[in-house]
Amino acid sequence: MGVIAAALAGCGSSRQYETGANSVLLEAKRVIDNAPAVHFHLTSSNAQGTGTMITGADGDAARPDGFRGTLTVVQSGFNVTVHIISAGGYFYVLLPFSSAYEPTDPGKYGFGNPATLLDPNLGLSTLLISATTASMGDRDRLNGEELYEIKVTLPGDKVAKLLTSADKSQPVQGTIGVDVDTHQIRRVVLTGPFFDATQKSTFTLILDKYGENVAITPPA
Repeated sequence: MGVIAAALAGCGSSRQYETGANSVLLEAKRVIDNAPAVHFHLTSSNAQGTGTMITGADGDAARPDGFRGTLTVVQSGFNVTVHIISAGGYFYVLLPFSSAYEPTDPGKYGFGNPATLLDPNLGLSTLLISATTASMGDRDRLNGEELYEIKVTLPGDKVAKLLTSADKSQPVQGTIGVDVDTHQIRRVVLTGPFFDATQKSTFTLILDKYGENVAITPPA
């Protein structure tokens, strides 16, 4: 408990903290939970399955429940770009060849509710304290920034709430890259049965522009 208390005490990115895997994850959770907004870019590999599958996304998330961007969806074998807005407790899509956003359920597109991405109790940061195993890997670099690389095992049901899963009972293996200087999550790589219970696929999430000035409102 002493290490955890030290990791959470104080404020400011310049403070010292323990660099054990769990301490780094706790600090990364504190930082993202205090970020008013963040930009995200999601890609996938080995995405094979049936039905509607989301294979990528790009956009911005802002507190408390704002989300705006595009989804890349595979439907009937074709890649489709869907524009989305999540605001005020509602999820809206602008489909190809449509001229107006329509309210819908994100589950229809094989995706969890994007409005929860920055929710400290339901969103991405909850994965940081849900790992059943966590260990430090070799450091890496991304866009010139040095990263701690934490290898984790995550409960499948926790990941399914944010992304998707063909079998929530299976654990998900991941690597979480945390900037050494700012303690911001930069990269999350997750491998699990996202589209097919018998086949592993990988999602890679890149986060940047912490604290960007973003206003997300429901469509007119």
